[in-house]
Formats: sequence, structure tokens, C-alpha cells
Amino acid sequence: MDQLPVRRLDPRMLRVWYISDIVAMVVVAALAVAAWLAVRHFGGDVFWVYLAAGVLELVCVGDLLISPRVEYATWRFDVTPAEVDLYHGVFVKKRVLVPLVRVQHVQTKQGPILRAHGLATVTVSTAGESFEIPGLAEGDAGELRDRVAELARLAREDT
Repeated sequence: MDQLPVRRLDPRMLRVWYISDIVAMVVVAALAVAAWLAVRHFGGDVFWVYLAAGVLELVCVGDLLISPRVEYATWRFDVTPAEVDLYHGVFVKKRVLVPLVRVQHVQTKQGPILRAHGLATVTVSTAGESFEIPGLAEGDAGELRDRVAELARLAREDT
């Protein structure tokens, strides 16, 4: 476990994370406007709405400027005949080894932003939890899903 996994996410995932962060900023702004209208309607002090919305927007801007690049730079994964090895994180780095003998199912999924960029996410599920590998080209995601499913089947047969 000394060496980090070597496979990387598709570079288009960086753009997807930027778009997702911008969408979050727009949602925060819309909620701030709704809160401002409600507070103003009921005669409250809108200063606190401005303050809360400003702080939230600053956090969103900070996330937009830092997280996507760092997350993309650190996200790595590998699939061996025995396990799926995942490494990622912005502030807290997380290393997960998923034994293939424990894998119950593997799936690919796409939301509208991933689909627009030709990307998909592979989800590896065990009895206890699920692990995602985001931002793979659609073809690569399908191949990875099939490979993990086959290796998991072989691992269960060997036990």
C-alpha cells in the first residue's frame, strides 16, 4: 500500500466540478433572495440575510477556486485481481481498498452534467457501503464496470 494508484480521472471531470460548484453558487444566491424577500415581508432585519448569504457565497467561491484542481490532482484508482484501490481528497486524503471478494454489484451512472461531457461514474458496492469512481469516459467506465464485475465473480469462485 506504499505506492499510490496510478490511474487518473478524465480531464473533463475538472470542468464538471467547476460547473457543479457554479450551480451550487446560483442555488445559494436564489435561496438568499428568497430569504431576503421573506424577512423583508415580515418586517425583519435583512442585515442577517446579507451576512449569511455573503459568507455562504464566499465559501462557495473558495471551494470553486481550490477544490476542483486539488481533487483532480489527487484522485487516483487502480483495479487489481484482488481489490479496487481508491485514493482521493481535498483537505482529508482518503485511501480505500475494496476487496473484490466483497463486491456485490457494480454500476455506471450519469447525471445531466456528466452526460453532456461524455463522462460516467462507476459505483462499486459491498454489503456495507458503496464507493464511486467519478469522471471516467463513458467507454472506459463501461469497461471498468465489466472488469470489476468479472474479477469479483472470479474472486468469489476462488473462495
